Amino acid sequence: MTFFLIFLSAIVLAWLIYFFVIRKKNLDTEPTVKRCSVCGAESKYGYSENTEEEIKKMKSMCIKCLVSQLKNDYCTFSARAVVIQPAPGPPCYVFHSNKEWGKSYKESKIDDDSRAYLLRMDILCRDCGQKANFLWIESKGLTVHNFGNVLRKGFSETLLPSNPKPVSLCANCCVEHIAEELKEKEIAYLEVSGPKGPEDGFVMPMAY
Repeated sequence: MTFFLIFLSAIVLAWLIYFFVIRKKNLDTEPTVKRCSVCGAESKYGYSENTEEEIKKMKSMCIKCLVSQLKNDYCTFSARAVVIQPAPGPPCYVFHSNKEWGKSYKESKIDDDSRAYLLRMDILCRDCGQKANFLWIESKGLTVHNFGNVLRKGFSETLLPSNPKPVSLCANCCVEHIAEELKEKEIAYLEVSGPKGPEDGFVMPMAY
């Protein structure tokens, strides 16, 4: 009886060792899954309070929590902004004020385009009729390879010739358009920031 118990214990111990070794091996080979800092779901986005935030200060977010955060950012933004449709490829989807961008990148024409088009945008949202402070521009043709050309030459020369006419949107409708694109095209971004501050600006897919 004693021999049988020893033999049985050895089998159980061997099985436990085998189980933990195999389990550890599987965990080591499985890709690391980032988790949303708000709800714990799988995260495909890094949200930053301020554009070009340090990586350690970014918050990992799932699509649901990101959209909720962006609704808050866009609804509390008191100025106006051109919002270029999300596009796969560039790693960031961020806001820049025209004032700061113009100071830093004097050769770029995108802030000139933004100022000009915001001055003549419709005051009512195309989708719901509420007050509009965002001008939506579609991004067909924008890629990770040519986003710099859009920044340099402006969207009037690079994007508008091959895309529909810009439309005015309120904050809620604008975020709905962003969310729809992220979900439909399964776009992931390393950094996403919403519009903040008192200055007009623009949001677009880009890299640094």
